[in-house]
Amino acid sequence: MASVPSPDPAVADREALRAALRAGLLLGWTSVVGIAVVLVFGPEVRSPTAVAVLTGVGALAHTFLATLDWPQLLRTRRGRLLLDAWGAGVLVAVCALAIFAGGQSRLDLLLLLVVPFLAITHQERPGQLAGWLVAAGAAFLAAVLAPEDRLETGEVLLHLVLLVGATLLGLSLTRALERQALARAEAARRAALEGALLAEAHHRVKNSLQVVSDLLLLGRPADPTAAAVLDRAAGRIRSIAAVHRALESRAGAPVAAPELVTALVEAIAPDVPVRVHVAEQLTLSADRAQSLGVVVNELLTNALEHGRPPYALELVPHGDEIALLVQDAGDGPDVARADADPADGLGLVLVRQIVGAGLNGRIETRGGAVRVTFPAAAPGA
Repeated sequence: MASVPSPDPAVADREALRAALRAGLLLGWTSVVGIAVVLVFGPEVRSPTAVAVLTGVGALAHTFLATLDWPQLLRTRRGRLLLDAWGAGVLVAVCALAIFAGGQSRLDLLLLLVVPFLAITHQERPGQLAGWLVAAGAAFLAAVLAPEDRLETGEVLLHLVLLVGATLLGLSLTRALERQALARAEAARRAALEGALLAEAHHRVKNSLQVVSDLLLLGRPADPTAAAVLDRAAGRIRSIAAVHRALESRAGAPVAAPELVTALVEAIAPDVPVRVHVAEQLTLSADRAQSLGVVVNELLTNALEHGRPPYALELVPHGDEIALLVQDAGDGPDVARADADPADGLGLVLVRQIVGAGLNGRIETRGGAVRVTFPAAAPGA
C-alpha cells in the first residue's frame, strides 16, 4: 500500500505568500485611490504635480505586476528578486510621495499598508525579514522627518504605534492561516490514510471470501441436494466478495450503485442475460451496500433457480425512497409474508430480516416480481 505523505510546511508558506501577493495587489490599488482622494479632497499638497506623476507611475507599475504569473515566478530565483524589487520600489515611492506632498498630507500612513505586506512576504526568512523591517523603519523616519511641514511629535508617535501594530497583526494573522492550512492538510492526509487502509481491508476481505468460496466448491459432494446447498452458500460468499470489490475502489467513500449492481450481477449470473437498469446518480454507504448486496444475491439467485427468463433487475429512486425490483417470468415465492415458514428457505428468511432491520424497508410481491423499497437516507443520517 502506498504511503500518504505528511503535509509540507513549505507548501503552507507558499500558499500564505500567494495570498499575501493577492492582498498586496489589492492594497496597491487602495493606495492609488487614497492618494487621489488626498489630491482632490485632502489638505494642501506641496507639489501636486510631482505627487500625481509618481502616483501614475506607481499605477502603471502595479498594472504590470498584476499581469505576472506569480505562482510560477515564486518558484524561481528571478521571481524572488522581482518580489524584492517590488518591495523596495514601494518603500521608495511612499517616501517620495510623503516628502513631495509634505508632512501635513499624512501620506506616511500609506506605510500602514506597505510594511505589513513586506513583513508577510518575507516572514519565512527571518534574516531578510529583519532587514526589511529596518528598511521600513528608515523609510518611516524619512517620510515624517524630511518634509519641512513636519507633523507634531505626538502624531508621529501615534503613526509609529499604528505602523508597528499593523505589522504585528499581519504577521500574527499569516501564521494563524499557516497553522490552519497545515491542520487542513494533516486532516486530509489522515482521511487519505484511513481511506487507503479501508480499501486495503476491503481488498483482503474480498480475497479471503473468494478463497472460502473456492474451498467450499472443492469439497462439493456428489449428492445433488447437498451440492445445491454448497452452491448456494458459495454464491452468497461470492456476492459479498463482489460488494467488497466495489467498496475497495471507493476508499471509504459511498459506492456508486451502478458499479455495485454490475459487480453483483456478474458474480451471480455470469452466463445468464439479465436486463439491468440502475439510476446513475444513486450512491450507497458501505453498510447499506453490503445489506443490499445480500438482498440482490438472494432475490436474483432465487429468480434464476425457480423463475423463467427474461430476468430483470432495477434500482431507481422513488420519491424519498429507493426501489429495488427483481423480476422474471415465473410466479415466484411470497417473500413479503412476515409469518413465512422458515422451511421456505434460509435465503428468503434472510431477505426479510435484512430488508426490515438492515434497510428499514418493506417488501412487496406480484407474480414473478419482488419489489424492495427502503428510505434513500439511512436512519440518523
